[in-house]
Amino acid sequence: MNNLVIVGGGISGLSAGILAQEQGYKTLILEKNQMVGGECTGWNRQGYHIDNCIHWLVGCNKENPLHQLWSELGVLTADVDLYYEPAFYTLQAEGRTLTFARDLEKSRAELLSVAPEDAREINAFFDSVRQLECIQPPCETSVAHMNVFQFLKMAMGMRGGSRAYQTYGSLTIAELVERFNNPLIRRMMGAFFPKDFLAITLLTSYAFYSSGSAGIPQGGSVGMVRRMLERYQSLGGSVECNADVTAAKVDARRLCGVQLKDARTITGEAFVWAADPYQLFYKILSETYLDRNLRTMYEHPEGYVANTGYQAAFGVLGEDDLHLPKGSVVFSCEPYTVAGESKDLCGIRLYDYDKTLFPADKRVIQCNVLLNNSSFAYWSSLSKTTYEEEKRALAETLRQRIESRFPAVRGRLVLLNTYSPLTFARWCRAYQGAYMSFNALKGYKPLYVKSTVPGLRNLFLASQWVQTGGGLPLAAASGKFAVQELMKRCPPPTASGRHR
Repeated sequence: MNNLVIVGGGISGLSAGILAQEQGYKTLILEKNQMVGGECTGWNRQGYHIDNCIHWLVGCNKENPLHQLWSELGVLTADVDLYYEPAFYTLQAEGRTLTFARDLEKSRAELLSVAPEDAREINAFFDSVRQLECIQPPCETSVAHMNVFQFLKMAMGMRGGSRAYQTYGSLTIAELVERFNNPLIRRMMGAFFPKDFLAITLLTSYAFYSSGSAGIPQGGSVGMVRRMLERYQSLGGSVECNADVTAAKVDARRLCGVQLKDARTITGEAFVWAADPYQLFYKILSETYLDRNLRTMYEHPEGYVANTGYQAAFGVLGEDDLHLPKGSVVFSCEPYTVAGESKDLCGIRLYDYDKTLFPADKRVIQCNVLLNNSSFAYWSSLSKTTYEEEKRALAETLRQRIESRFPAVRGRLVLLNTYSPLTFARWCRAYQGAYMSFNALKGYKPLYVKSTVPGLRNLFLASQWVQTGGGLPLAAASGKFAVQELMKRCPPPTASGRHR
């Protein structure tokens, strides 16, 4: 019998599997889909590759504590090349171009030349981004399980960013915009994230770029997952795909087994739930097992919003240089509507940086229209026919906006795929179709969820949903946190594992 069963083969599940195998556990990962990876995935269409996940991976610089975890998981090894985009993002509006480049001083000078009247706020912004370069997602110990000394140690390690948090920590993006007078600078500050997001999200994201922490590993999302799977299997771990968990058996404060869609029951001495936790607590177990912080976030959607959106991917015909901007670009355009929301900006990203995925004649442009989780109800209300028509009509609208802004691609864009919140709900049963966990809005504090499950001694959580912010680093770290708690309650059967 496997002494540890892991439900979910995404980044959290693979991380938990690798680290548990290192400690001497015999593990089995159950994955509902035909392949592991969860939302960190990609797929091929018409000879082109669509990378669904990695926009940037935090922890690519060796000085970052996350780098050690990524290395142990097989993601960042000596033979893996890294690509560093030249900028966090570029804005094209009002006939001008502004860039949040990796070089902070270059961008500072650019914005000052455009808006000398905003010099004080521009300098404060860039000074704060520099200060926030010390901020790192926790990867040693879960904040939810820290004692006061561990918390103080973490806080001291990031004290360089305290002034920036004092200045921007309670501001929304909309309020940040109001600090500037120049219309183009205002547009720049408000173009990337929704207006109700906290401004600190923009500054810390930019700081990941300027610090050299944010890069893209060779092979993209599928390459990252492949290396993790190889690492896991090399340690003796097992995977069963097309293994959809639909029920669970609880006895005497212990989870005894999980039942699959094909009616089989998989037993184990301990379990890690590394799939979306909403499914676990609202469909399989009971709300009585919910961590109170996770319950708070589910019950207050007005303050804790999940990241979701509509996306369209286009193949670029031909291999000649079309002089398209590199990386993420946001440009002003004729207004359009998505799920009832009016938009006058279009965001695109050119995928051409990895020749193993995007050779010169198979470049891809992706559009990602950010939406909040309330849009899930809109997409769910559509009939199947209307849903498909809506997705394609919106893709055509975006294609027209792209061709209008970049005439060189006119007639050379091939629609490859469209996907919505329903796509993520179907693929991963993601809560509200989200691809990242909750963001805490103004007036709502960040919350941290324990890796243990109240009332069940042998069930543990590993998921990006255990903390506001989410993303790949937290998904990987949550696997580590789950194994740390597992070892306390359910020690490995032998002492042969390498303890961390």
